[in-house]
Amino acid sequence: MRKLIIIFYIIVFKLVTTYSQPVSTYSSIPDPLQRLRNYQGNTSQVSITVDSLVELNYYKLFLYNQKNPGAIGYQIRIFSGSGPRAKEHADKARSIFLEKYEGIRDTLVYDTPDYKVYVGDCRTMSEVLKLFEQVKKDFPNAFIAENRKIKVSYE
Repeated sequence: MRKLIIIFYIIVFKLVTTYSQPVSTYSSIPDPLQRLRNYQGNTSQVSITVDSLVELNYYKLFLYNQKNPGAIGYQIRIFSGSGPRAKEHADKARSIFLEKYEGIRDTLVYDTPDYKVYVGDCRTMSEVLKLFEQVKKDFPNAFIAENRKIKVSYE
């Protein structure tokens, strides 16, 4: 009987806390400008006046960023080669790297006629320099590549 009462109170508590949360359409709209326009706070209203050309450019940039996720950053090229067995050598360099450095992203790129292996997705120079100090011991011909499109994680 005591267990039933405890379970009953837990269920009631969960139901009350779940259904007492305010329903908001604020987070269901992905566009920040539209979210601001639709915002209805408890104490104030937001009024936004934007020139039509500024708004047009904003939406162009917003759509571009949705289609092209990522950022410009730094990577380290650990392999570059061409020839009939270049892909095999690139795959071997990748496997050696992945064995020693778990959790660091690698990319194989075929840029005619070369196969290239890039590692790391670094946003800052200090980040890539730390990684480069580790990697150059195993890959002496490695070098830092700037202005590379990298994947960004928001963790």
